Amino acid sequence: MGIDGKYGRVIVENSTIGEDEPVVVFRAQDVLLPKLLKIYKILCEIAGSPQRHLDFIHESAMKVKDWQANNFTQVPRSDALRRENQND
Repeated sequence: MGIDGKYGRVIVENSTIGEDEPVVVFRAQDVLLPKLLKIYKILCEIAGSPQRHLDFIHESAMKVKDWQANNFTQVPRSDALRRENQND
């Protein structure tokens, strides 16, 4: 389980994520996610990530694009996070 600043606790199957490890969740409805994954892939290539990781990034980007073609997308925002901060 990890902790995402926007969504809170993130629980995944078969994970080695620590109880208090920060994680970042990007959703397919984020219209910018395919571009982000493209940039991330380039950075991984530069860093020397193995081909299987680069393939996983590419496959994930294709799945996101396919999903976006038939579903609602939006510009990223953090309304829930802003509401929390306004209560401080």
